Amino acid sequence: MRILVVSLLRLGDIVQQEPLLRGLRGKYPNAKIDILINNQFSSVEKILSGTVDRFICFNRDLLQRGLGESEFNILWSYSQLDTLVSELNANNYNMIYNFTHTKLSAYLIGTLKADEKFGLHHEGGQFRGLNNLWLKYFNDHFSGNRKSLFHYVELLSNSFSIDIDSPEINQSMMVSRKNRQILFQCLTSDEKKNWGLRKFVQLKKMIEECLGDYDVKILCAPFERQRLGTVFGEKNLFVSDLHEAHQHLRESALLVTGDTSIKHMGAQIGIPIIEIVLGSSDSQKTGAYSKNSVLIQSQVPCAPCTHSQDCSQNSHLCADDISVEDVFALVWDQLSGEVKKRRMQSRDFERVVWSTYLNQTNLDDEIAMPFTIDEKCSDLLSELETQTKELLSFFHRAERALPARAHFIEKAVLHSNEVAELILVGQDILRSKVDVYGYFDVFMDAMTGRFSHPIQLFDNVCGALGKIKGLIAIRTKLIDQINTKKSKKSKEGLYYASEFGNASVIGFEENRRGAMQFDEGSDATSTNSSTCGTTLPEQLQHQSGDVENIV
Repeated sequence: MRILVVSLLRLGDIVQQEPLLRGLRGKYPNAKIDILINNQFSSVEKILSGTVDRFICFNRDLLQRGLGESEFNILWSYSQLDTLVSELNANNYNMIYNFTHTKLSAYLIGTLKADEKFGLHHEGGQFRGLNNLWLKYFNDHFSGNRKSLFHYVELLSNSFSIDIDSPEINQSMMVSRKNRQILFQCLTSDEKKNWGLRKFVQLKKMIEECLGDYDVKILCAPFERQRLGTVFGEKNLFVSDLHEAHQHLRESALLVTGDTSIKHMGAQIGIPIIEIVLGSSDSQKTGAYSKNSVLIQSQVPCAPCTHSQDCSQNSHLCADDISVEDVFALVWDQLSGEVKKRRMQSRDFERVVWSTYLNQTNLDDEIAMPFTIDEKCSDLLSELETQTKELLSFFHRAERALPARAHFIEKAVLHSNEVAELILVGQDILRSKVDVYGYFDVFMDAMTGRFSHPIQLFDNVCGALGKIKGLIAIRTKLIDQINTKKSKKSKEGLYYASEFGNASVIGFEENRRGAMQFDEGSDATSTNSSTCGTTLPEQLQHQSGDVENIV
């Protein structure tokens, strides 16, 4: 069996695909696996050794130059692309996986021959491959500034049924905390993601003054040497290629970095990481995929911004919002190695709701809850219950505002006043800001999307409402389940308290005297101990085969 993975993304994206590549190797241990990557990132082969059998380079930059620059024959690029396609098809691939999810990759895969294609690809004049709910979620939430509850690696793992090691596994690979070397990666590929060299200098000084046995070094690529050397001094620099940086990470106790490919390498190694999230960085989508990573992110309203634009503010607000003292506090926590108990948070709750929906879990079964429930969750639970009522209210309003299907069938043209109530519902949802995690995104898409006949609008809105109803049903079930667990814990506490209150006073006196005798006269070294005696709603049959959005 031969498998081709298409990964025409940036360096950091390729690095963070390592768990997926290893999972694919585990799924097909006897297969020959090739990966197609952009030519400028060929150095990644040194750090992904063993994950695939062959790296194939695609010179996209040169092909684009050939199409746009006068010194090239315009047919040259087509000839080069035809040669690449012919060479790939000669390998007779059985499967092709698209880890890229762009139009370019979809068109390219459309020209290739394979028995099975997984992920977005172009075929028969249409984009295909969004054949499961996870892939649709990926397609809908990784474009623009939409929030995602799941990491890029998680989404592709679930989309392609590739088992990957949980981030917790990285703890077993974590370097020894006896190391006394801390690494800074000060520069990113985008100026608006940079925290500022002056702040890194202050942080270095603070670490060395307060944690005198730690040595801070600066990782840098050869082209960054001059800029960083004038600030930190040549002796503090680790001028490294990708492979050398990988080795430095293995020998260090901590990495402080922005949104870089280095953080993804650190995540795979298991080194503790502090990620400073600035500019267009989105840690929920492409942060360091590791339980050994903590992030610090400003709360300024303009962040995260878009990738393609420069910072729109007069000053770098998101960087200014994060102080040196804030980052040093995280350095202290990370080096202490203290594991903090994690209680339920709003995002944890929403992740369970959405994963239950995307996995199409039967609601007759108990929903797994990967977080701790205690009395301190009461305020959050109350907030979640209030949000659920608001979401349900908007759902019922939209359901009532949708005219009957027969009304749409009779229409050749639809006027806005005929769906005015639906439009008002959408406006009220946006104004309320209650839909933080996109329950109604599909409804908004249906209302604003193009259609050739009014009946398509009806079918799209119906499909959206069916999805929303399913999500709210899961949300309600999960809240009921949490309340049941809380109630059970509370009753257990009352039971033991009542038993304690009814216990014999004589018994306590005997125990007290026994303990006193043991303390005064016994030579034993062991201690005394005592003990106290709704299912998912039916989904609408209409399914649209069109790709609504392509990243």
